[in-house]
Amino acid sequence: MTQIALFNPPKFHPHRPARPMMARDADSMYWMSRYVERAEHIARLLLINSNLLVDVGDLALNIQQREWQSVLGSLRVDSATIPPGDGALGMRVASYLAFDPENPSSLLCCLTRARENARGIRENISLEMWESLNTLYWSISADEARTHFEESPDDFYRQVIAGSMLFQGLTDQTLSHDQGWLFIQLGKFLERVEVTCRIIEHKFNVLPTEDPRQEGALRTIHWMAVLRCCCSIEAYRRHHVGDMDPMRVASFLILERNFPRSVRYGVGKAHDAIAAIRNEVNPLAIDPAERVLGRLDAQLEYAELSEMLVDGIPTYLQKIQTQLAEVAVAMQNSYFQH
Repeated sequence: MTQIALFNPPKFHPHRPARPMMARDADSMYWMSRYVERAEHIARLLLINSNLLVDVGDLALNIQQREWQSVLGSLRVDSATIPPGDGALGMRVASYLAFDPENPSSLLCCLTRARENARGIRENISLEMWESLNTLYWSISADEARTHFEESPDDFYRQVIAGSMLFQGLTDQTLSHDQGWLFIQLGKFLERVEVTCRIIEHKFNVLPTEDPRQEGALRTIHWMAVLRCCCSIEAYRRHHVGDMDPMRVASFLILERNFPRSVRYGVGKAHDAIAAIRNEVNPLAIDPAERVLGRLDAQLEYAELSEMLVDGIPTYLQKIQTQLAEVAVAMQNSYFQH
């Protein structure tokens, strides 16, 4: 009697760990996301600071310089690198942060590096993501970009901000939420938390105190600008009605549980992402980056404003940035150097 061989399908193991992404691809996903997020923050800082100086009217030269120093400090740019010239300081800073190819914190440099990373992983991202990022890149590198910038810098900044948000939305809607997407989330939220910390820290050093008669009004304008830099003025007003108290603003931007631009929210999402990656790749491993983010997440979960005031809010934020640096090094060693 002839026996018929039956086809035995391969066994499916639902709990088998997923294969880790290639280190090169994970690195590109992560940095593509960080550079796009960074470009958005740079454009928004330039937009809000320019509008702030218009709102407050004529200011002493030293106060204007402190304002632009605050922007440079938030982006970790040395003021000595600003090219000298006869033009106004604000325009020279804006041009340097927009177009200088030697400045790693310029919009042109950030979007160039984001596009280079995306091109290296073209097969791992969606067509919509690539087209969006490519369009954003050419909007700032084309020959007419400088003319557009000089004619209407505000529109130029808004174009970059809108392009970043479009890219992030397309990423969430057109890319599988697998390891690649998780590395993108890590890059986005770590960059967002770091810049938010630096914005708050540096603004505490530039609040006007020279004229007591204007201190209240100028303080309100300053802290409204801080909230606008973090896309949070409407959300803040829903929680707090009245004066723009610096401590309330700082507490909201650091500790608010449900606001996507707060430090606490960003750390929590970054921790969720790194935990999901580790759970897929090696569920029994102990991930150094996850450990640091877990401690920071727990710290922020139970933190109170009174704790931040013990050493001062700038010092508290500097400690958070130190922990974020530890996370970046741990991720480099665990995922990007194989």
